Amino acid sequence: MKISNMTFTGTKINTLYYNDLHSSIKYVDTFLEEKDEFYRQNQGAINITLCGGDMFLDENSNNEIVAAKLGPQTDAISVGNHDLEQGEHLATIINKYNLQDKFLSTNLRYTKPTQLSEIPKSKIIEKQGERIGVIGVSPFDFNHITFMNNLTEFIRVRPLDETIKIIKNEVKKLETKGIDKIFLLAHTGNQSKSGDIDYYKELAKIGGIDVIIGGHDHNETDRWEISDRGEPVKIVATGKTPTKHFGENLDEYGILNLEFDEDGVLVKDNCKNIFKPLTNNGTPQTGETIFTLDRPLKKSNPLFGHSEIGNIIADSSLWYVNTYSDGEKADIALVNAGTIRDNFDDPYVTKADINSALPFTTSTLIKATLTRKQIIDTLNWCALSTSFGKVTPGIMQVSGLEYTINPDLKVTSVHILNPDGTIKVDLDNCDDDEEFIVAYDVFLTTGVAGLSEMKKDLENDYNIEFFDASRQDALYEYLTNCPKIQDYKTTRIHKIEVPAECL
Repeated sequence: MKISNMTFTGTKINTLYYNDLHSSIKYVDTFLEEKDEFYRQNQGAINITLCGGDMFLDENSNNEIVAAKLGPQTDAISVGNHDLEQGEHLATIINKYNLQDKFLSTNLRYTKPTQLSEIPKSKIIEKQGERIGVIGVSPFDFNHITFMNNLTEFIRVRPLDETIKIIKNEVKKLETKGIDKIFLLAHTGNQSKSGDIDYYKELAKIGGIDVIIGGHDHNETDRWEISDRGEPVKIVATGKTPTKHFGENLDEYGILNLEFDEDGVLVKDNCKNIFKPLTNNGTPQTGETIFTLDRPLKKSNPLFGHSEIGNIIADSSLWYVNTYSDGEKADIALVNAGTIRDNFDDPYVTKADINSALPFTTSTLIKATLTRKQIIDTLNWCALSTSFGKVTPGIMQVSGLEYTINPDLKVTSVHILNPDGTIKVDLDNCDDDEEFIVAYDVFLTTGVAGLSEMKKDLENDYNIEFFDASRQDALYEYLTNCPKIQDYKTTRIHKIEVPAECL
């Protein structure tokens, strides 16, 4: 059992938590207002704020805003995969904004000397005379899902078995200091990619851990597990459910009211958790308007089908590649939906809006050749992914192309289009080895998330044309320099639903 403080008669801890912020600044001010009000209403109580990882994303200007505003207001943060995408950029941000005691990870290791090695494994929060232990965990699949380059190739994440041993050691260290309330910030997601390991459950078994704040898989979690010591462990994370798409980019946070007995063990019946959606209360984005739409873009989830923001981003990639190409123009552009992290909710588009919609800057655009079979197989795989528990990679957003997804999640009526929307090539009636020129990005050439048909040998394939521009750069230039943007409202991805009477 845990070390007991014989004079301790029980306590309550209010925990505000969030995960997978991804450097979105849309709701940060609103969250901080609500946090301040919550703390004010609970003066004299023990109030802490924790982040389950991915505070940042790649390297973009929003990182600076998030670090300055939210970093000092958060008591502890686990290091997520997106926090590490620019390697030592994380260390630079940490040092610049004095966040050295905020970021935690037990399972990072490095193949060369780095400032990142200074990230501690755990910390002690002291509030209202109470001492609370916090331990961090980074995602086990980091090296499989991150675009590895010279900025990240030296970073490794220890496997589950090694991580558990390190966490046990950190728990022991905290307990010997009299800490009997311990939080684990686990940016691991609920399950392994194969689905055979429940990470949260395995981490809960360790013992000595009272609460796990999760993240990474963007799925809402609110459950209990039992440790190997027989003690209850509360596990929470904000995220999506079958009925809502909250839980990413700080459009939602959690409030966890915890009660511990005199031995520091959670009293299950007295612990409550609620999820709170956020809005920006009409607060306009800061920055100069660079483009004015005739209306806000319709809200939709690009992971699952037609999306106006998906259309406009794909169009910008195709326009940029064809504007600056040294050779033949691309026929189509393909954009993985996971690249798209926000919508244009206001017709007055600013640079900050673009940064929020497309925060990734590491991966740059390319022009390459794909066969008809490779294109069709890619579209089929993406359509099929919508049936997975974790939708990865989601529906492929397109420009210069239209297609239909049937109830069996097979694609048909795949057409390359002329600029006026008429059919230029019917891919359903082409040979499998017929080739087409496609605009996409370096990240997709790694064959990530099952997209093996898009994989390319970047060092030796001399038919690839490279562009020194990210999708973010392309969208900015498209909206500021293109004489006339394409019609992004027309549906390009058609879906045939199963008739209700057949369900």
